[in-house]
Amino acid sequence: MLISAHFFALIARLSIPLRALIQKQATTFLNFVVFFALPCLIFDKVYHLNFDFSLILFAFMGFLSCVVAAFFALVLGFLFQFTQATLASMFLLSCFSNNLFIGLPIVAGIYEDIQALSVLVFYDILATTLPISLFGTLILSLASKNQVNFKENIKKIFTFPPFLALLFAFFCKFFHLNEVIFAPIRLLGDSTTAIALFAIGLGFSFKTIKTSYKATMIVIIAKMILAPLLFILLLKIFNFDFKQDVIVSIIACATPTMILAGVMVMRAKLDSNLAVSVIAFSTLFTFINMPVLLNFLI
Repeated sequence: MLISAHFFALIARLSIPLRALIQKQATTFLNFVVFFALPCLIFDKVYHLNFDFSLILFAFMGFLSCVVAAFFALVLGFLFQFTQATLASMFLLSCFSNNLFIGLPIVAGIYEDIQALSVLVFYDILATTLPISLFGTLILSLASKNQVNFKENIKKIFTFPPFLALLFAFFCKFFHLNEVIFAPIRLLGDSTTAIALFAIGLGFSFKTIKTSYKATMIVIIAKMILAPLLFILLLKIFNFDFKQDVIVSIIACATPTMILAGVMVMRAKLDSNLAVSVIAFSTLFTFINMPVLLNFLI
């Protein structure tokens, strides 16, 4: 399943030396995902989600674990005397997960049940999409030389296609929709993972990795090892059974750094080298942490 998840990224990367595509075209593929494929995926999964208030608790616990792990990375960053820009970048990159682009194919490879995918999408919205939209710019503004307009970012949240799809899906849950309607929606939604991974592979660059290897290692350890361990500890403290919804939430917590977090770091002109390195190596690190984690959980 991990090989399948990285196959499209590899093909995209190979297309550059073959001169079939250029790196800048990754933006086009990502825009298609954000404006079309991902909203369809969110609408379909959230509408069919068997909602349970415990899912909100799992999302909160998972996000809290990532935040604590991010503070751990921040402390190590202070000890290594990294710059303020690097520290802010490390914190943001340690907090948010790449659930839909990496977590989705992993969960789909384990569970055929649509509920599992719906739980992952719901977790991503509560523990990733909304927090990074609300707090991401605030974190970056602490170190950025550019002025960050908080009101403008709030407007972007409520006009963000995936967020609108979420609201519309919850609204439609009050009504019965014929399954025929979902045929074209699923057709677009099912393309999310393949196109997103293709865009990731196309946009990767390894030229700047050597300059930020220490910070990269700290972020990956915090995000993909410490955060899920803290999450599992919380679940054991509160005596939750490790059933499907819990396992999916743990997988979501352990996925690589969210691409949008890296994009925000680069746009704020902070540690762009670190952002590129973390996205690249955290994605590759799934070949190590996921098999170990799944062997423990399943």
